[in-house]
Amino acid sequence: MRRQVRRVGQPRGVRHVVKVSAEQEARLVEVANAQGVTVPRLLVESALSGGPGEAAARRAVAGELFGLQRVLGAIGVNLNQRARSANSTGYLEESTAASLQRLDLVVAQVGEFLGRARGVV
Repeated sequence: MRRQVRRVGQPRGVRHVVKVSAEQEARLVEVANAQGVTVPRLLVESALSGGPGEAAARRAVAGELFGLQRVLGAIGVNLNQRARSANSTGYLEESTAASLQRLDLVVAQVGEFLGRARGVV
């Protein structure tokens, strides 16, 4: 299970104790493990975000956005290298068009993803 990141300047001074049955505890642990969070984090996110499914959907959206950010960054670095080469040699590599097409594809995927995620975030 992941531990919650401690945020500097934001102390958590209030603690709640929740009593559950053994069956409820087993189910809470199962759901928390499936979502990769602790039971307390599951309870907080579920209560504050509209339920455990909503909290999981938000984490999934965040994961997808971080993945898209990495892909776009890699494409940007590649295109920057090609532009630098073209500026110094006066020659544009043939594969640059393929890189631009890849960029167009990823931008379209981002648009589709954001359209699907609009109701989640």
